Amino acid sequence: MENVNNYSWNKTLKFSWGHIIAFIALIFISYVTYMGDFYQNGGDFGKAAIKVLIIDILLLCTFIGAQIYKGTDEKFKRSIIIERILICFCPIAFCWMMLTYNHFWTVLGQHEGIETKFNQAINKSKQLFTEYNTYANNRIEKYDQFLTSVIHNKNKDVATYHRIGFSGVDDQMQKQDYVRTLQLQLLSQNTDSLEYVANKWIDDANQGASVWNAFLVGNIKEISTAITGWNKTLTSYSKPVLSNEANAQEEITAFGDNNSAIRDAIQDLTDLRQIYMTPKKGINIQTIWTGIILFIMLLFPYLLQSRNTKANGVYSLLPFSLSSHTERKKERNDKVEYDETNKSDATQNESNGDIYSGTF
Repeated sequence: MENVNNYSWNKTLKFSWGHIIAFIALIFISYVTYMGDFYQNGGDFGKAAIKVLIIDILLLCTFIGAQIYKGTDEKFKRSIIIERILICFCPIAFCWMMLTYNHFWTVLGQHEGIETKFNQAINKSKQLFTEYNTYANNRIEKYDQFLTSVIHNKNKDVATYHRIGFSGVDDQMQKQDYVRTLQLQLLSQNTDSLEYVANKWIDDANQGASVWNAFLVGNIKEISTAITGWNKTLTSYSKPVLSNEANAQEEITAFGDNNSAIRDAIQDLTDLRQIYMTPKKGINIQTIWTGIILFIMLLFPYLLQSRNTKANGVYSLLPFSLSSHTERKKERNDKVEYDETNKSDATQNESNGDIYSGTF
């Protein structure tokens, strides 16, 4: 008589608490691998999202796919082959994911150094305007001293006095006009506005400076670009040299030609990007213990899935397991007994046929 499966739980794949655990693990994996790849690619959201999508699909196809084929209701021979293949690919897919997963924990392990370097770079970025103000005030002061010296020595060096532009009418008034012109060039309202906007922007970028904040990598890149731009703007303010200022004995240099603040800040930010983007050798301890837990969590749907009663004992994950061998042997014995019984019945019928034929 045909063996009918009356167990409804074994006929259809059902959503269980094991799936909830697996999807919680998948969400955590997605976040950590996203952060890891986002760090490694230098802050590209799109690339990180695509890689995480591929990882999620691969993990779902292997772990959940194996569970689906384990609980199939038909085509058991084909399904067990696919199930074994998917189970073999589960650790391979998981290990490939762990490369990116491990990078996040490596970066997180250096979070104190990263956050300290970032704060130092922020402070040095603000130092850019402090150094510029110092540069501008020193240049204005030297220009004032130079004009004062020319006025003081006008009787000894009349040629220089007239070459600078003094007319002899009101030397102090002319000197104040010259100094005021240089002040408006170097320390104008535009400079004050730039400093205010830049400092506010830097303070906003410094909010929530943590490796858990995905925007930190982007902020590092943006701050480097912004500092370079601010330096170019300040340098453009300092490049013009007044005609009579050029007569000073010292050579007039632009601000950006010798700026230690911007060099140090950009170097710190470059070092930070290298920490984020360069994978360290070895496996982080957090990667190991969290990876083991996550792997088991992903396997929950497969482990909790029972086989169809028709396949139970006939097919198993291991192709040469004891249960499979015993069941195959039982099937062969049953088949032999069935063949012998049929053969015996056929012989008996044939003999009976001969007896009856002799009576007629």
